[in-house]
Amino acid sequence: MKALTLLAAVLLILLFPYLLLALRRVKMALKTRRACRVNGHRLVPLHFLWFWGFNFSPLPDFLVRTKDGRAVYTVKLFGAAHRLSNLYFVKTLTGETECFTRRVIPLAGRFPTMLDEDLQPIPGGNFSGVNFVHDSRRRVRRAVDYASPTEGERSANIPVLLVNPAPLAVRASEEIPVTPWTVERRPMFTKKTDRRLESVTVFDGGLLHLREYVFSASGFIRELEDGKLPKDYGIF
Repeated sequence: MKALTLLAAVLLILLFPYLLLALRRVKMALKTRRACRVNGHRLVPLHFLWFWGFNFSPLPDFLVRTKDGRAVYTVKLFGAAHRLSNLYFVKTLTGETECFTRRVIPLAGRFPTMLDEDLQPIPGGNFSGVNFVHDSRRRVRRAVDYASPTEGERSANIPVLLVNPAPLAVRASEEIPVTPWTVERRPMFTKKTDRRLESVTVFDGGLLHLREYVFSASGFIRELEDGKLPKDYGIF
């Protein structure tokens, strides 16, 4: 009996992030449907588990056709593994797009009181704790095919990357070559590198690499309620 209890506890710990993701996605789906119904838009799922979505699938998950028929939001879902983190989409020197998350892990004490936009400690902050800046493994992200679901239609196609669960920030980054090399400093170590990242925050309407508009769930619902016209996106 104790072994079964221990096994159940371990499974719950391992599956907790996925359970939390499922709850947040269901909540997002219900709120999005309600916003569409109240504002006269039409939500069109593109597959059975449209509210789940897989981060690295190149296919969008659902459409939202606006009330006036002038625009279609083609939506791709993406989830951040940790809410207290930054999500980076990096245009590499080879032209590919890679993504990773960066978060601060407190090893002892508490977080520094001052962090910059890239979650790096700012000189002069309160460093009462020992913290580690952790970058997840980079993964290549294929370009999403936003065009095919609305091919042949007259409505303007607005590509949307809907990030849910949402991180602290979504950063559009580009690798810049550095010659011959520079030293990248971190709280726990330094390393040589031949490139650096230039990043800007794109969230709730920001344009990511000139390809897609980035929204959180709450930001996208506000977008549906505000009733922006395609001309607000430079389409008409």
